[in-house]
Amino acid sequence: MPDGLYELVFQGEIREGFDKEHVKAEFGRIFQLTAERLDEIFAHPQVVLHRGLDAAQATRYQRALANLGLKILMRQNTLPAAAQAGGGAHAQAPVLDETAPARTVPFEFSGRGGEFFRIWIVNVCLTILTLGVYSAWAKVRTQRYFYGNTRLDGASFDYLANPLSILKGRLIAFALFAAYAMSEAVNPLLSLGLIVLLLLCLPWIAVRALAFRARNSAWRNVRFNFTGTTWDAVKAFLFWPLAGTLSFGLLVPFAMHRQAAFMIGNSRYGTECFRFSAGVTAFYKLLFTVLAMGIGGFLLAGFVSAMVPVLTPVLLAAAYLVLFTWFNVARVNLVYGSTAIAGHHFEADYAFGSYARLMLGNMLGLVLTLGLFYPWARVRTARYAAEHMRVHSNGDLGTFSADQYRSISAVGQEVGDIFDMDLGL
Repeated sequence: MPDGLYELVFQGEIREGFDKEHVKAEFGRIFQLTAERLDEIFAHPQVVLHRGLDAAQATRYQRALANLGLKILMRQNTLPAAAQAGGGAHAQAPVLDETAPARTVPFEFSGRGGEFFRIWIVNVCLTILTLGVYSAWAKVRTQRYFYGNTRLDGASFDYLANPLSILKGRLIAFALFAAYAMSEAVNPLLSLGLIVLLLLCLPWIAVRALAFRARNSAWRNVRFNFTGTTWDAVKAFLFWPLAGTLSFGLLVPFAMHRQAAFMIGNSRYGTECFRFSAGVTAFYKLLFTVLAMGIGGFLLAGFVSAMVPVLTPVLLAAAYLVLFTWFNVARVNLVYGSTAIAGHHFEADYAFGSYARLMLGNMLGLVLTLGLFYPWARVRTARYAAEHMRVHSNGDLGTFSADQYRSISAVGQEVGDIFDMDLGL
């Protein structure tokens, strides 16, 4: 192997926060290994997974395998050809068949602000003229525009919802709001009871809404799905947030982790489940960093304000916006970077500077145009997300989606539920 090329070496170590048996099973499925071969690789002190890579390839493959949960050493190879052929100590390290994550596939978004403005303004006018009834059709038109202009590996996404199903959910939401408004006039205790009842129903509503959105989303003629249960939603959206509040915030990172794990871990594409690999520790690091930045930022704002009091509102608002932006960037990168399906790993690389410019530009545009900039803000946000997200593909995504299509056709899976609804969540 010539100088300047790299090899990836696995020394049996698993990254913190990953379950070894799960990582081992996923690794074996990706590389199509027998149980005996898999045990041999994980028991050996050093296995060369891939060699002959340039720096960029090696870094990309190392990142993809790290997302799977393996600690990978990227090592430059400087051995002579004779040693590579079988001589020397290096030959004692077994070499896996060089089947590795094939490529990085970026998302693409081709929508334009002026184009979406025409759709949006018609939606607004018809929704007003129909006293809100057209809002269901407006949402379908909007979703189909954004789905259809978002592409992965050359194929766009599809939004398949029936507007009547959305209208059903909106009518239920309107009925609940009307009942609450009337109960306040009749008896304050009755309105309080309705609020408690609604809170108890929120997990069920969330599950139905997530299922509706997933089942009406598709890529390459294969639908997504959501299989979470109401009890799991109770724990994710009621129990853990309540525990976070009662613990004075100490369990808030745990609640965030459980919510992300619930939504991603119960999502499917065809018959394959998405997997969420981030540990609770990552969320604690995220929240503690935000807390430290917040304390430092507000102390600095207070110090400057003491000298120039007129700047107090501006500095406090700036500190809040910086904190909010940094938190969103870090959270998106963490959640998407910890998501995988069938060996295909997602990655997001939102950056504080570019995201802050996006948010600031959108905010100024909305203020200066009294809201008419909204279509351009939506398009700018969608384009930014597509430009900063990608899939590290383990093989051909077309083959993967075709396999899912055959599997779904074989089992005849239902894609609807009479209780699925969209309440605008």
